[in-house]
Amino acid sequence: MHKGVILLVKAEDRDDALDKVNDFMEPYGEGDVWDWFSIGNRWHNTLAPKDKVETFTKKVNELYPQTKGSYATNDIENETVRPIIQAEWEKLGLRGKNPFWSSYGFDVKDSEEDYNVVPLSDCIDTVKDWVRDVEKVAEEEFAELVKAREETKEKKAKGEKVWDMSAYHASRYKDAIYNNFCFDSNVFDVTEEAGEKLPEDIKGYWAIMIDMHN
Repeated sequence: MHKGVILLVKAEDRDDALDKVNDFMEPYGEGDVWDWFSIGNRWHNTLAPKDKVETFTKKVNELYPQTKGSYATNDIENETVRPIIQAEWEKLGLRGKNPFWSSYGFDVKDSEEDYNVVPLSDCIDTVKDWVRDVEKVAEEEFAELVKAREETKEKKAKGEKVWDMSAYHASRYKDAIYNNFCFDSNVFDVTEEAGEKLPEDIKGYWAIMIDMHN
């Protein structure tokens, strides 16, 4: 299963940001949060200028309606179609490969030409859109926890075999309450170790788009 998360980190430059993110991610490996992760990948170029991406996506959807709501399609991977869509991307002054270049971005390797590691000031509106409402998440998970526990009690009373899901929802509730870094995270400030919030001063901050798998 894939999950996109935007990591925020205060750094000197792009390479420094990547080094700090790799150091941060390392303890969460081996299935604790991810079993592998990559820069960009399925969320390749999500951090490109928001207004231009919206214009580009609208144009692509008009040209190829089957792309609406999808990452890419086999038609988009067709060598005849790819240059047409890439040209629309470049007309807007955008760099690197467009987000529809390939299904899930697996054959698009991150480079400095792409928008996977960018200054936070350049993608602040997109990052704001990604921030989760953790209070709402916590309330929803708590309700599911109570519901699951009651269902378990009822089934046990009837002698039915049951898998108690309340512990699962309790874990998700805990992560939301404490803003822990977890597989559900959308935005996480590595420097301040704070989930789902933007730093008060974004100067010197970088945003890194991560594709986590678990």
